[in-house]
Amino acid sequence: MSQFKLKKIPLLMFLSTFPIYSFAGQTTFQYEHNWKSMDRIHGDTIKLIHKTDDNWQYEFKFGVTEGGGNKRDVLYDDMQGGSGGVVIQKTFTFDDGWGSIIPSLELGFSKDSTLYQPGLKYSYKINSDWSTSFRYRYEWKKISHAERYKRAKIAGKQVKYVASSNTGRNRLDWALMYSGIKAFNFAYTFNYYFGDYTNNSYKALRNGFSKNEYKAYNNKKTDYEQEFKITYNYSKLFRPYFSISDVSKNKTTNTRQAKFKVGFNYAFGQSNSKDSNFAYKTYFKYAHHYGLTSHYHGDSFGLYTDFDKKGYVGLSVNTYNQLKNRLFFDDIVSSHYQIYGGYNFYLADNWVLTPNMDVRFYSGGGYKAKSKENLPHYQLGDVSDSQRPGVRYSPALKLTWLQSDDLSFYGQYRFEYRKVSRSKREDSVQGYVDNRARNRFDIGTDINLTPDWNIGYRFSYLKGNYVLHNDKKHDYQQELDINWQATKVWQVNFAAEDVAKSVHSDAREAKLALGLSYLF
Repeated sequence: MSQFKLKKIPLLMFLSTFPIYSFAGQTTFQYEHNWKSMDRIHGDTIKLIHKTDDNWQYEFKFGVTEGGGNKRDVLYDDMQGGSGGVVIQKTFTFDDGWGSIIPSLELGFSKDSTLYQPGLKYSYKINSDWSTSFRYRYEWKKISHAERYKRAKIAGKQVKYVASSNTGRNRLDWALMYSGIKAFNFAYTFNYYFGDYTNNSYKALRNGFSKNEYKAYNNKKTDYEQEFKITYNYSKLFRPYFSISDVSKNKTTNTRQAKFKVGFNYAFGQSNSKDSNFAYKTYFKYAHHYGLTSHYHGDSFGLYTDFDKKGYVGLSVNTYNQLKNRLFFDDIVSSHYQIYGGYNFYLADNWVLTPNMDVRFYSGGGYKAKSKENLPHYQLGDVSDSQRPGVRYSPALKLTWLQSDDLSFYGQYRFEYRKVSRSKREDSVQGYVDNRARNRFDIGTDINLTPDWNIGYRFSYLKGNYVLHNDKKHDYQQELDINWQATKVWQVNFAAEDVAKSVHSDAREAKLALGLSYLF
């Protein structure tokens, strides 16, 4: 239930059930690798961006760090999730060449905070070669409940106190761009930051408390960055780039360092355009999850792109609430970030073989229990799956039999390898957790009841090298999906899943999900 599939099923025939309709826009995949010269920590950023013809833009992204977040010069090893989120913006163009104005809103999530960032950008084209822009953003970071409060022994008494503050930060950007050379674009950006805490927090001392003071750089409340970027226009669809930035190293000194970025943008072409290499459709997906026994809420949202039955790629940001029975953005932190994709091989008229891959980067949001009493507070997702920082690699092979236009059956084998960050494999409460692997076997069916209603069922058997359920190394799961095509572009999804509740008993739990899919 962690990943909704668009199921006007059979899946491979999903798109053909829609009436002929023109959904325009362009979807872009972006990958970026970064490295800081003094910290010497590697990281990656992955984005899916969809821009409509009426100038709306939706960007879904997440960051990954290597080396467990604290080991230098480690490349593509010991990876874990960082922060992720969504950016929504709209471009309004003025008449007579007076440029454009772009309001935006960003929601970001990390392992211990939620970020709200509204902004406004003005862009102006000076002439055919030069352009410039100015942007203001206000960034409010809300610290999660688990990180906000701590306990300390003061004058012989245990006292609960506010240990971390929410932060309000103002961001001012100025950029100058040059495109006078056909093969290259050049850009210079200057960023200035100033901020403060929006509430008081304290540090515990032996006989009292001291108030925390906000510091951004060099013991001051301000900071700045500079970036120079070169983009190579290899083609209309593929554009690699390189940038170097001047950034601060820490909050208490004036030491600065270089940050290098190398990446590329690949645009899939125009949706449904005959000029594209392949037609495709892009969907926004959202689902809200709730455990009937655990009483924890969670949310997942992202973009999904289907390449005209040839394959698919998707990206999702997955969050949960650290407090029971709390909805939506009340104390939300990240659980994991997910990128997945597959390619369809048509073996015969009714048989399709789909090798696919699912990679999840866990941020470790709330994984570390402060005491044994609140340990269940962090047992989310699959009961046998640690929420500690790390990554899960899940290659799979799926075989689908399209029995008719309205009925299909499938079987799938998936190998799931869970790699926990080395620095987080052991803690004082939950003990030691090593890397883990399990085999997953799925069988299922999808039925089109009417042109607008679809139902699907899946049964999964899991066999691992560690305890999964009831002190045994095997487990099973069941899922029922109901999908209603409400309009040409909106689909409503409902799912109910039967999962294990405990690794040490035979108790089970029902998890429910209600979701929406929107076709751009």
